[in-house]
Amino acid sequence: MPETNFSLEVNMNIKVLAVDNNPVLLKAVSTILSQEGCQVESASTGLEALELLENFDPDIVFTDLIMPLVSGEQLCRLLRSSDKHKNVYIVVLSAVILEDRKRIVKEIDCDLCIAKGTLQEIRLHIREALESFRNQQDRNRASDGFVAKIPKGLRPSAVATELLSEKQHYVRVLESLDEGVVECSEEGKIVSVNQAALKILQCREGDLAGQRIDVARNWGSFAPAIGIWKDEQLLGGGMASFHIVEDEPLEINDKIITATFMPVAEKDSVFGLCILRDITRQFHAEKHSRELDDAIKLVKKMDAMSCMAGGVAHDFNNLLTVICGNLDIIAIYGENQSVKERTALVEYARKSALVAVDLTRQISCFSNFGIVIRKRKNLNTILKKTVHSFFQNKTMEFDFSPFDGDLSVEVDIAEIEQVVLNVLQNAIEASSNTKVKISTGLDDFASPQLLAGQYLPAGKYGRIDIQDYGQGISPRQLFKVFDPYYSTKERGVWKGMGLGLTIVYATIRNHGGYVVVSSRTQSDIELEGEDKGTTVSMYLPILDMAKDGTAELQVDTGEAKTILFLEPDTQMRVIGELMLSHLGFTVIAVASLDEALSELAHQGRKIALEVVMAIIDVSKKAPGSPVETCRQLRKISPKLKIVAMSGTILDPIMEKCQEYGFVNSLPKPYTIDSLKHVVHSALYT
Repeated sequence: MPETNFSLEVNMNIKVLAVDNNPVLLKAVSTILSQEGCQVESASTGLEALELLENFDPDIVFTDLIMPLVSGEQLCRLLRSSDKHKNVYIVVLSAVILEDRKRIVKEIDCDLCIAKGTLQEIRLHIREALESFRNQQDRNRASDGFVAKIPKGLRPSAVATELLSEKQHYVRVLESLDEGVVECSEEGKIVSVNQAALKILQCREGDLAGQRIDVARNWGSFAPAIGIWKDEQLLGGGMASFHIVEDEPLEINDKIITATFMPVAEKDSVFGLCILRDITRQFHAEKHSRELDDAIKLVKKMDAMSCMAGGVAHDFNNLLTVICGNLDIIAIYGENQSVKERTALVEYARKSALVAVDLTRQISCFSNFGIVIRKRKNLNTILKKTVHSFFQNKTMEFDFSPFDGDLSVEVDIAEIEQVVLNVLQNAIEASSNTKVKISTGLDDFASPQLLAGQYLPAGKYGRIDIQDYGQGISPRQLFKVFDPYYSTKERGVWKGMGLGLTIVYATIRNHGGYVVVSSRTQSDIELEGEDKGTTVSMYLPILDMAKDGTAELQVDTGEAKTILFLEPDTQMRVIGELMLSHLGFTVIAVASLDEALSELAHQGRKIALEVVMAIIDVSKKAPGSPVETCRQLRKISPKLKIVAMSGTILDPIMEKCQEYGFVNSLPKPYTIDSLKHVVHSALYT
């Protein structure tokens, strides 16, 4: 009894933290320590222990190794890496000392190990541990680096050895991953982090363990969304994931990161996982590629503009030279000329002036609003008249194969006839007056198409194909065919003004259509055995007839309908709103998702339900994630049809818009016709 009183008196100032997920053993160890006179705090998990350590400074920590929610091994590591607790005396109290002895020696920085045995043996070893702590100068560790207290007769368990081996296998797999893995409890507190996550987040394990996941790091603008995910999906049982995607990644110092936050159900409990991916190299490579692509586009654009400016100046200079030269001769000779000579000079100057007027008219076709005359006409009728008129006085062979069906389009007939004549002229020159094939067809695309570098939104199109049998155009030259004044032919005063296919492209685009050029050279046919030559395909939008049998410019809405138009650029937002209003829609034009949600909330549920379509900009300039924007808008109206809009046609969302939840896509720049076609295709087909 005196010895016990002495022990109590000596130990009464020792503060101890006991950690074990076995409630019976935890109670027994805590009781033994209290009986030894220690001040004892207890925790049933490593996470609970970390919470206690915020306000409790123990002298000794007794901890089990295998525990949920921060293991004993993690706890030891965190204690040793902490400035506050790095000198605490650590005693590992575990049932796997014998089975895991070599790894414990190598990897766990503790002062003493006690193998779990009977309560009597545990009491004895705890007393010895307290004695060892009091006499730290005698803590000469064994050659293997620590002191192990193992009850007599204790033997390794084969089952425990196998389970430990399996556990270590999964630990090694986790540590070998390039992706960062952060595990958190159902309450959102971080319980484990692999090395990849620490590297990606650029912090220590002690900076994260035990912290709430939404405040453990500076998540920037994503912090509120992560907090909502923790509250609603993890704690609230919503079980939905939250994604930080490549389109709008997280930036931490110099790293670019994507992440997935997901709840995981396990029996009767839930835990959270955060998977982190470092995409810094990929992001910068793609950024460099985009910048290089933009630079190349700018160079090509400036080159085309320079070529066009030079060509226009050249042609006007020639025409003005002819006009001025003839007028000068008239002025010099005056009355000394015969009426016939003077009339000839005036007529030549007049013809040159008319050519200059026609050139000016051609240039004006580049305006998006250059077409004002509309008539509904069958493409076959237009082609039949134009083709036969063109070949009337020519001896060359042509093959005209019209589509057997209705190809009614709304067009400026004179403009379409002119573009067909331009393409036919190119075709017979390329074919050296041998043969040209003309055909029409109907294409109904269920999804957007990328054809020979041209992007076509989903919808119905009437197609005109004009094929020559010439030498073909090499792939390196094919992309230049639409450049103003790009030509292999010599230009003169009266023809070859260099705007042929450029006018074709501008005119068809102003009708809301698209021009696709494909070509096969001699080397192609040697490989594939088909005819060489070039095919120009012109796609013109087809709209179904209105209920009254007409096809007016305005969309036949039947009743008032509303379109939400999300465009961050002010000028584009204004012109888009004007176009949609002209088509007969009520328009809610906004710059961001927040503004859209605020406007819909302000106008009330009735207006929100009347919104039948949303057109949203998905480019990098648009704030927020396009996919998240879709999700938020569909919360308001699940049947809402959403169209993606961007000037970057190779954007993944534009390429595969339907996989991202969009019904169609609208490439920029757009005309009132292309806008009408996309809206009509989305709403009525």
